Amino acid sequence: MASVLEAAPAPVLEATPVVPEAPKSDTLLEFEVEGYEPKVSIDLADVEAKARMRLLRTATRAYITNRVSTAVAKTKKDNGPFDTYEAAMKNDPLQTLVEKPEGERAVTDYAGVIDSALKALKSGELGNRGTGEPKPKVLRDPLVTQITRSVVAEVYEKGRAADPKYKYPTAQKEVGQDGLAYLKTKIEAQVAAAPAAEQAAKRTALENYLETRYVKPARIMLGLDTPGKLKDAEGIL
Repeated sequence: MASVLEAAPAPVLEATPVVPEAPKSDTLLEFEVEGYEPKVSIDLADVEAKARMRLLRTATRAYITNRVSTAVAKTKKDNGPFDTYEAAMKNDPLQTLVEKPEGERAVTDYAGVIDSALKALKSGELGNRGTGEPKPKVLRDPLVTQITRSVVAEVYEKGRAADPKYKYPTAQKEVGQDGLAYLKTKIEAQVAAAPAAEQAAKRTALENYLETRYVKPARIMLGLDTPGKLKDAEGIL
């Protein structure tokens, strides 16, 4: 007869089966469209073969040309001090305000950039550019954004007046992401090109123009400033 003190057998617990998550398909593409709530989802394997190849050709060409455009833009930026110096020397060969930059002008290595792009495509090591994932949004100063819009529009209008074929994207590339910095660079170039005796007055005039023409209107549009005459007004909206 078993003793009542004997331990009862431990209950057998049935393990809950763990269902592994199905691996996400490499051909599944999901992305958001502004103004549309659900994500757009498509399996790229379902895209018709000829259409897929056509899209691949377009994306490959764009990837390589974008790499080249980035390199050209960097070269242009690196050569900015040389451009400013040469403009000053052209206006006054005896000027000493703008010093000659050290080193030599940068040159875009087209062959090297293209070869690097081709190797990245063949190896699959595209970096963040080729993942298809959206880039993290960069928070920009609203004032700079507002000024940039105005400057791009003005550069575009001037470009169109000189050449009817001038395109808006060309103006955007010319100005870049910071219209305020673009204007300040223009000011420095004009001041450097002016005769030494006139440079102080030239800078004051241009900075006043910058403040009146671009900064103040942008601040008003953003609600950062309110003209005195409008403080007690009811408004339109």
